[in-house]
Amino acid sequence: MFKLRPYQQEALDAMLQAEANGISKQLVVLPTGAGKTVIFSHLPLIKNNATPMLVLAHREELLHQAKTKIEQSNPNLVVEIEQAENYASHVDVVVASVATLGRNNSERISRFSKDYFKTIIIDEAHHAAAPSYRRILDYFNSNFVLGVTATPQRSDSTRLIDVFQEIVYYKTIQDLIEQGYLTRLVGYRIKTDTDLTSVEVNDGDFIQSQLEDAVNNPVRNATIVSSYLNLCQKRKTIIFAAGVQHAKDLALSFEKAKVNSQVILGETSSEDRKSILQNFKNGTVPVLINVGVLTEGFDEPSVQAIILARPTKSNLLYTQIVGRGTRIDDNKDNCIIVDISDTTKGKKPIGLPTLLGLPPDFDLNGQDLLDVANQYKELEYKSPMRAMQCLSPDDIDLQFKQINLFMPVPPNEVVLQYSKLIWTEMSENMFRLTVNDNESLTIYEDTLSRWTVEYYSNYKKSKQILGYTKDMREAFASSDSWIQEHRSSSLALLDANAAWRSDSPTPAQAKALKRIGIAVTETMTKGMASQILSKYYEENPRPAWLKNKISQSKRF
Repeated sequence: MFKLRPYQQEALDAMLQAEANGISKQLVVLPTGAGKTVIFSHLPLIKNNATPMLVLAHREELLHQAKTKIEQSNPNLVVEIEQAENYASHVDVVVASVATLGRNNSERISRFSKDYFKTIIIDEAHHAAAPSYRRILDYFNSNFVLGVTATPQRSDSTRLIDVFQEIVYYKTIQDLIEQGYLTRLVGYRIKTDTDLTSVEVNDGDFIQSQLEDAVNNPVRNATIVSSYLNLCQKRKTIIFAAGVQHAKDLALSFEKAKVNSQVILGETSSEDRKSILQNFKNGTVPVLINVGVLTEGFDEPSVQAIILARPTKSNLLYTQIVGRGTRIDDNKDNCIIVDISDTTKGKKPIGLPTLLGLPPDFDLNGQDLLDVANQYKELEYKSPMRAMQCLSPDDIDLQFKQINLFMPVPPNEVVLQYSKLIWTEMSENMFRLTVNDNESLTIYEDTLSRWTVEYYSNYKKSKQILGYTKDMREAFASSDSWIQEHRSSSLALLDANAAWRSDSPTPAQAKALKRIGIAVTETMTKGMASQILSKYYEENPRPAWLKNKISQSKRF
């Protein structure tokens, strides 16, 4: 029996509460390494009529992991696998391959009556909107459907809201690192001269064949080997390659450098795979090179470093890859993530900093992701435009030294079609409005493809969801209405069309600005000058003698 961590118990409690509120199709989002299988394996222990239960997964490793965890948590239940030559009986829990049950016109699913399973669990639920999953869900009349995933984003246009009603519990990788349940991450960005501009994109990521042709070259491969030697040597390191030939060529490059490495491919036999993984586990092989094999279902806590030799634009894939190194282990204080950064125009590939909302070109320079992200977020909530200019930890420090929190940002031309307020476009499908020094609103598209309006109080360090809308335009409209109703005093400073934005500073303002050492620029307006002076005197109170002099002069 597993002892549940506090957040795992919270997740189970949230499921029961949501079901009591009529939510029978639930989604739980937790990062890799959080123990999602442990959570759903406890469902028969806390929920009435949870069995017979069907657990769906799409990889062999996931099927066996689920079976093992369910049996350990429920020794009195009979658990069997339905996959290929394995035929499950009408037992308490069936752990089934989606490819087996969800195949079009599959006869194997008809062996179970439509009403047999009381509960359906979907492991790696970001796949749940795919046709094979939908065929299974549409066939059975289950009372309760639970999806668990670490990577809720889909690269296509299919929405998870068509499968699940609500996200009933959610924890981020940042939450669990801060609480000590996942390991710290440090990052490096290694630039190359390889150009990816001509590599085409399909379904949100590079076309693999074109990508492999672009990145598999001797110079870049040598850079990867030198990155390992300089940054990751003596650490158990997984390398994600762009294709089969790329993996093999990388192995040759490591061999030339006298570094012992092995390759795992989709075609690697089960027997060879077990042997290779055992060699990696015991440290005989320090470098493990793979092509898409270890992204899901690979659970090895001793992984100490990951090298992204395969760039990706998919947040889903990148999150899965990084998740291979987030598990806690006694032999590591952190996990190093090395992003091999190539030249490209347009949208940049995902990098470690982007997981916590930093710009894609940001270089951690070997610093701790969480520490830097917390500094960045503090700057971002105060001045989003300045935050987006930061590409290193040093840049953040510099911006804090130079920042004028009272200086309004210019209106975003894209957003002006939706709102008259000065929103900043933080990233794709995310916008932020700094209401004042301590408050902000954020608009973003969530896991279930709902446009979410979120309020943040920097003073209380707390967030609150103000509502969900069906489209972006409605989200901006509702946000503007909230500002008008609750923060009307800030409207003058937030209005992109306010008259003060075009008026020049008055002579008196110019004189006062000169006195405190601030030059009047061509773009400075009367409103800006007023804010600058107000903020200056707020942070630099007049000395007592000057206050007395002013007070005395006002008497006469």
